[in-house]
Parts: sequence; structure tokens; C-alpha cells
Amino acid sequence: MSTTTKITTDKTLTRLHDLYFSENKPKKLKPIDLALLTYLVLRQSDDHFIRDSQDTLAARLGCTRNTIGTSIKRLQSLKWISVQRPTDWNEKTRRSTKSIYRPLGLSVNLDKLPLSADRAGRSAISEDARDLAAQHSLIVMKFKGQSKYNRAPKNFDRFQENAAQRLIDELGSYDDAADVVNFAVNDSPQHHKAGITSLYAIRQRLGTIRADMAAQGASTEASAEGA
Repeated sequence: MSTTTKITTDKTLTRLHDLYFSENKPKKLKPIDLALLTYLVLRQSDDHFIRDSQDTLAARLGCTRNTIGTSIKRLQSLKWISVQRPTDWNEKTRRSTKSIYRPLGLSVNLDKLPLSADRAGRSAISEDARDLAAQHSLIVMKFKGQSKYNRAPKNFDRFQENAAQRLIDELGSYDDAADVVNFAVNDSPQHHKAGITSLYAIRQRLGTIRADMAAQGASTEASAEGA
């Protein structure tokens, strides 16, 4: 198991440990709610929305579509998850209207979930992560413009901070994470689109970006030696 995979696995287990061992869960909580929360934690959806249909969720969690819909409403009322309702742009009316065809976006709010009694606290988003997220959001705004930035998904800033913390944890330092972001945005045409989309998009292809960084560094070093 790689160091990156181990860090991610350990954090996921810690979050699930908190969820299941906490004795302060609301009485209205149902087993299906815990199953759906577990699914969202395993999908690492705290920094992005997943868009599995309710039929897909029902098949994976062994229940009916209506059960999933009720669970989503219950968890949203607790503020344990965020829900994004997709919209379609109507050119005729020049308005966005709720789509009845595309699935909801679901994201778990880890900071709202209960802690188990045997844990004094959970690691919070660091100032470095907040700074990296803020710097990258400025990059998104620069390349996409204010109007497109304003149409970013709900909770985009929270997603950015969580993804930033994951990058820092996986790479070991703020400087290493910033180097990866800078490479994706400025030094690599094949990663530029992901680089100006979100930190989650960068994290999704982190292995490839790091490999390309290493290859570029080796090529630069070889050219310097041959000069």
C-alpha cells in the first residue's frame, strides 16, 4: 500500500469510527441513513458532489428508491449532507429551471457529523489549506472570469479547503502541494484544464501530475548536464 493510499484509508476509517461509535446520534436517524453516510464518506464526497441516481444508490445499498429519497431529506434536515439540485438553462426564457432528468448532487458535511466519545477532536482544516484554497480560487476566477466563478457549485469554497487539506496531507507539505498546483496550471498543457477547474480535479489526477513533474525535472536536468 502506498503512503498516499494509507493516509486516505486511515482518515476514512477514523471518520467511520466516529460515525458509528458516537452515542449522540439523533433518535430519528435510521440504519439506511448510516449506510448512505458510509457510502458518501467512502466516496470522499466532502470535497465534491457525487451524482449517482437514486436508483443506483438503492441498488447499491439494498433498499428502494423511495427509501433513498426519504433518507436524503432526513440527512439534509440534519445538515449532515449538502444537496445540489441540477438545473437546465432555457434559452427561450433565459432562465435556469430545476431539471427533472439529472440526479441530485450529494456531498457529506464531515464537520457536522458526531464524534465518538473516545476521541477528543478531529484534525481541522489548517491555515495552510485555507490559504492554498484561496490562492487556487483566485486562479479559477482569473482564467474563467468572475461570472463563471460565481456559478461554481454550491459549497465550492468548502470543497476547495477540504481538497487542499488532502493535497497537503498526501504530499507532506504546503510547498509541495503548491508546486503541484502551479505545475498543473502553468507548466503542463495536458493538466491545465484540470488545474483551473478545482483542487479536487487536481487531486483526481495527482499520480499522473507527479509523474509528469518528475519526467520534466529529469529532462531539464539532462539538458543542463549536456549543455
